[in-house]
Amino acid sequence: MAGHVPNEKESHSFVDKGETMKRTSMTRGARALAVAATLTAALLAVPTAEAAVTVLAPGSSVAGKTIGQWSEAWWQWAFSLDAIDNPFTDGSQAAASNGQSGPVFFLAGTTGSTATRSFNVPGDKYLLVPLINLELSDLEDPTASAAHLRAMATDIIDMVDSLTGKVDGIDLAADLFLYREATPGTFSFVTAAGNAFGVIPGTANVAVGDGYYLMLAPIGLGTYTLTYGGGISTFPFATEVEATVTGVPEPAALGLLAVGLIGLAWVRLRPV
Repeated sequence: MAGHVPNEKESHSFVDKGETMKRTSMTRGARALAVAATLTAALLAVPTAEAAVTVLAPGSSVAGKTIGQWSEAWWQWAFSLDAIDNPFTDGSQAAASNGQSGPVFFLAGTTGSTATRSFNVPGDKYLLVPLINLELSDLEDPTASAAHLRAMATDIIDMVDSLTGKVDGIDLAADLFLYREATPGTFSFVTAAGNAFGVIPGTANVAVGDGYYLMLAPIGLGTYTLTYGGGISTFPFATEVEATVTGVPEPAALGLLAVGLIGLAWVRLRPV
C-alpha cells in the first residue's frame, strides 16, 4: 500500500517543525560549545611569557594564617615524612605531592646540598618556598627552655649571609633579607622514622623556627623554573634547589571540564 502523500499545507507544517527542531538543536549545541570553550580557556590556556610570579609581602596572611604560622605547618609536614617518597631527598612527582593538603603547597629545600627537581603543583594553590630555615626543639635538647631555643635559633639565622630566590633567572624580590619569618610562638610536631633530618622518632612538644621564606601567589597554568636557597659562610652551610614547576588544574576542575565536553558531545550526537 502506498504511503500517505502530504498536501501543500502539511508540507509547510513539516518544514516549519523541522526548522524549529534544527534551531533548538543548534542553540543547545552553541550553549554546550560555549560552556566547553569557556572551561577549556580557563583550565588549559598557558600563560604568556610576560606572566609573572607574585611574591606576597613579608608577614602576609593566607587563609587566616600568617607566613610565620605556615612555617610551623611546613615543619610539621617536613618531619611527618619518612624515607619513602621524601621530597627533601627525592625529586619525583610522588615525593613532591607527598603529604600535601590545604590551600598552601609546601616546597622542600635540602639538608645542605644542591638539587635539581621537576614536578607539578596545583595551579590554584599558594606555594611556600623555604630559602634557608631551621627549627630547634625539646626533642633534640630536652633540657632547653623555649626562651633558650628561641635565642639559639635567632643567633643562627642572624648569620645567614646569602639568599637566592629567582624565577626563570629573574630575582623574585629586590631584597630577600626582608623575607625573614619566625614562628610566632612554640609549636609541636611528630617525627617519622627515617625523616630527612635524622631526628629520632618522637614528639616535640616545644619547638621554635626561624628562617627565610617566600610565599608565592598561585602560579596558574604554566611552567616556571624556581631557584631558591641560602647559606651561612661561617659554618659553612648552603642549600640550593632548581625546580622546574608546572602549574596544573586541580582534579575537580578537570572533572568539570569533562562534564562540559560530554554535554557538548551529547547535544551534537542527539538525533533531531
